[in-house]
Order: sequence, then structure tokens, then C-alpha cells
Amino acid sequence: MREGRGPIRIGLVDDHAVVRDGYKRYIALESDLQVCLEAATAEDAYLQLANIRADVLVMDLSMPGRGGLEGIRRILARYPTQAILIFTMHEQADRALQCLRAGARGYMTKTESPDALIDAIRQIADGKTVVAQSLQAALQVKQNDDQGSPHLALTPREFDIFLMLADGVSIEDIGQRLQLGTKTVSNYQTLIRQKLDIHNAVDLYRYAVAHGLL
Repeated sequence: MREGRGPIRIGLVDDHAVVRDGYKRYIALESDLQVCLEAATAEDAYLQLANIRADVLVMDLSMPGRGGLEGIRRILARYPTQAILIFTMHEQADRALQCLRAGARGYMTKTESPDALIDAIRQIADGKTVVAQSLQAALQVKQNDDQGSPHLALTPREFDIFLMLADGVSIEDIGQRLQLGTKTVSNYQTLIRQKLDIHNAVDLYRYAVAHGLL
């Protein structure tokens, strides 16, 4: 337990109840940790944070509605000091880099051990940035590569929309998820294609696959 500050208060944000329950039980074994918030979506967590303080928000990326980078952006827009630890199945350094750029304090994969997650929570509560050990070397290369792949130049929101477009999500559905007009999403699509020098949906998909993003 942190001296004089009480236990680290944790929010668990994952649309799979069995995942939340499993880690809640594991966290309960640690005297210095306490789950204070559970949510199935980033939007639900966003609403709960108005009344519940969490030192660290442990959040999945792939969730219904405003998940992914948009979830990080929305939460930090209202709660700029909120510490967010992404806990996800996605093991790509590109995704980790975009999440850190969006303001997340850490990025852990679900292939890591429960003890690694617990350690990451403690480090982030102490103000540190943590990345899964399996991604650290690749992430360092990405961060140091000024001439990297074109998608690394996308903003967090552009990257989020790019992944949805590459995954076959329609412009209308993207608009609903992000609460954006279809014209706005279409403008993003045009900008993304220009930045990536891609001219159609098939090539967008192929690009994402070739870079291990899908």
C-alpha cells in the first residue's frame, strides 16, 4: 500500500465480463490495489469517472462504441490527468505508439502474465510509462524512425478511422461510433488515403494487412 495515500484505485474497462471478473479476483489478492470501477465500454467509464476517482484506468482497445484511440481521446479531453493503461490482445508496436501519442500511460498485452499487469499498474500509479516487454524493442525502433511507414504520421483519430476503414466498417457506422457526420468521416477517409498514397478500399485493406495491423 502506498504510504499515506491508501490503495491504488483501479477502473477495469473491458466488454467481456469474464475478463473483468478474473482480473478483479486477482487484484483482490493485492493489499495495495482496489477495483473501484467496472465498465463494459469506454463511454460507460467516461460517465462513471464523473463520480468515481480511479488512479489507473485499465482499458481494452476493441470494445463496442467509442473504443480504441477515440476512447482514450474522449476520456483525457475531460479528465486530462487520468492515467490510462491499455490492456489488449493487439501486439503491434504501431498500435502501442499511437496509444501513447494519444495520452495513454502504458500498453500491455493480454499475453503478459497477471503479475506483469499488476506491476504495470503500480508503476503507472507512480507516474511512470510502461510498455509490454515483448513490444519494447520494436516500439523503440518506431519512435526513432523519422522516415517510418506513412501510417505512423497519422494522428490518433486518423489512425483509429484508418483501422476501421481497413477492417471494412462503413462510413456510416464509423460516424455512429465516433458521433461524427458522414461528411466528416468521408473527409477523414480522403485525407488518410492521401497520406498513405492509397486510392481505394481494397488497397487500404492490403496496406493494413501488409503492416500487420489487422
